[in-house]
Amino acid sequence: MKSIKRLLAIFVAALVVFTGCSNGAGTEETTQSVAPDTSKDYSTEKLVIWSFTDELSTAGDIDHFKELYTAPGKPFEGMEVEFVAVSIQDGYMDKILPALEAGNGPDVFTGELDHIKQFIDAGYYGNLEAMMESDPEIDLAAEKADYKEYIWQSGIDPATGKLAALSWQVTPGAIFFKVDMAAAVWGDEAGFPAEGSPDYNTEVTKWMNANKFNTVENLLNAQKEVKEANASWRLFPDDQAVRHFAAGTNNPAKWIDDAGKLNADKIKEQIPYINMVKSMYGETIDASLTANAAEWSGPWFDAMDKDLTDAEGKTWQVMAYSMPTWGLKYIIEPNMEKIDANGETFPKPAEDADQATKDAYAAAAFKGNWGMASGPNSYFWGGTYLGINADSKLPEAAFAFVKSMLFDKERLAARQEADGDMYSVESVMAPVIADYAGRDSLGGMNHLKVFNEEAAKIDLSNVTTYDRGLNDMLGLHITNYKQGVEGYASVEDVLKAFYADVQVTYPEIYVEGLPTN
Repeated sequence: MKSIKRLLAIFVAALVVFTGCSNGAGTEETTQSVAPDTSKDYSTEKLVIWSFTDELSTAGDIDHFKELYTAPGKPFEGMEVEFVAVSIQDGYMDKILPALEAGNGPDVFTGELDHIKQFIDAGYYGNLEAMMESDPEIDLAAEKADYKEYIWQSGIDPATGKLAALSWQVTPGAIFFKVDMAAAVWGDEAGFPAEGSPDYNTEVTKWMNANKFNTVENLLNAQKEVKEANASWRLFPDDQAVRHFAAGTNNPAKWIDDAGKLNADKIKEQIPYINMVKSMYGETIDASLTANAAEWSGPWFDAMDKDLTDAEGKTWQVMAYSMPTWGLKYIIEPNMEKIDANGETFPKPAEDADQATKDAYAAAAFKGNWGMASGPNSYFWGGTYLGINADSKLPEAAFAFVKSMLFDKERLAARQEADGDMYSVESVMAPVIADYAGRDSLGGMNHLKVFNEEAAKIDLSNVTTYDRGLNDMLGLHITNYKQGVEGYASVEDVLKAFYADVQVTYPEIYVEGLPTN
């Protein structure tokens, strides 16, 4: 099966290193040709592309590839292109993994970071770097220098040290917060400039970064201070907003240590986070430091605007959300307060509002009352990586698609201009960041500059293939602890239950003597 093929591939690669043709300057590895086969009738072939999002279609990437490569007179003239989009919620991984294992998976397929780690470890992705080396139009060293380091490194196959997958996106995160609420809570203490003054949002953000969002301890204290300042206000919608800051450092420990076992240092790192989540929780909003509005729920979205209403009819306001690059454009901004023609606050209309009101809201200007802070540590969330099936019968066409998406810089620049997203390519983003006038929703802040700085701090050397499973597993026990489930009276109970699950699910990484408090 694939595991055996994986071992054979590594063995063959090792043989290539030692027996490759000599050119008088040592040995060299062979590369895979990506040139179209001029003797082949590509009109009888079909390139299959799968993704967990429909973006490759809606953003025009499929059409761009066809224009360059499958149109009349092009290298793969007449070739059919089949694109399949299956969301994560609809079972993308459940569908693609069996297909890849059976050897009939798509030629090109995408994945988030933890997905591509699985694909790479199983040997499903081909050697993208070797294909780049064999293409005379691509300067491998220049491309590597142009991409964000953490994006490039995340796609490296540890067995070969070569690139297997790459993403055009970079997705660092931030804490987005309402500056008017922050000023109401801390304005007297901070001495903020007058609202509406130049760089007001930036100045408020700087102070919040330095005084309230800079450590896990201060993040907890800030939640208490918001509630004390106004009993109907909360800093965060729920405790999921702080999960990105579980480590509280840009140099966190790995879940797996150098011996391949569960890392005691990582466990110790989680304990302050476990205590914070416990301190934040209350069965009712009155008793909680959060609004108890679960991530992606209706109330969670409602509070981005003005307020949310609980089951008893009481209203609550939320100040801040932890979101990555895409969260601002696609999640927060569509739910922000705006300003009407008279300068009055224009809240987002209800679902049953008349169309004229909805149209007026869509056309209105942003209120501009949000800031963008970095939090106790940098983090990233999401991102779409592209890779080529190691078993593809059309590697040359598959590579051409990847090339059309990742290495056509004019196309990437046009794509970025159309969607305004944060890309991982320096040559595309540098001029955009330099010329950017600022985000209206953030009071003119240059959010791209902030995201670019945050992306530079991200280090993936601590990422392992166990991360999502272990985080989810620990999260279930933390939830039991915060809710006071029987048998969860302490952090020790949480960790003992977690270790018991690890022994069952991942016995290969379990080791005795792990900390319990």
